[in-house]
Amino acid sequence: MSEPVYVLGGYQTDFARNWAREGLEIMDMFRETLERGLEATALDASEIETAHVGNFTAELFCNQGHLGGFFAAVDPALAGVPAARHEGACASGSLALLAAAAEIEAGRYGMAAVLGIEMMRNVPGDQAAANIGGPAMWSGHECLNVKYPWPHMFSRLGDEYDRRYGLRHDHLAAIAQINFSNARRNPNAQSRGWSFNEKSFTQDEEWNPVIEGRIRRHD
Repeated sequence: MSEPVYVLGGYQTDFARNWAREGLEIMDMFRETLERGLEATALDASEIETAHVGNFTAELFCNQGHLGGFFAAVDPALAGVPAARHEGACASGSLALLAAAAEIEAGRYGMAAVLGIEMMRNVPGDQAAANIGGPAMWSGHECLNVKYPWPHMFSRLGDEYDRRYGLRHDHLAAIAQINFSNARRNPNAQSRGWSFNEKSFTQDEEWNPVIEGRIRRHD
């Protein structure tokens, strides 16, 4: 068996922050995350031997590809360090971490920098939904004429689960409440300051309206 691989620490940006409104770009987000991550782990950039970044759709939201090149752009000490970008929709960051761990387990490198980064609040909501939903589905075949692709697909999944095993809304509502409660404990969570009332997780059409199919606003 290979030796254990350790995550030494890291840095998380504020998910409620709108970088575009501050006149900032994805490069600024990348720079802050990398520099603060190195500070949090008491590492110098010169100690990094390989680098990985997970990202889904920077090309559509930011007209930006080749994110691996950002490592050396942030710190010249990373020039020449092999860097790769990984895309796997919502699992992009996890894939980047797994790839770095595999390199360490193989003995090729001993220290890796891993980032997961998305900038998706710099375009109108409808465009964001298209940018996220279109590439993640079978383009031209799935979710045609659907306004919100992800809620639509989760609704279909819920319908099939309900057909096979049964599915109660109050159970899903309880999961949603737990998720939002957990978010309140994260000072960087986007929803940490959101307010809810006794109807927010019910089937009330005013406080928790349907978005697509069986999926409601707070599901």
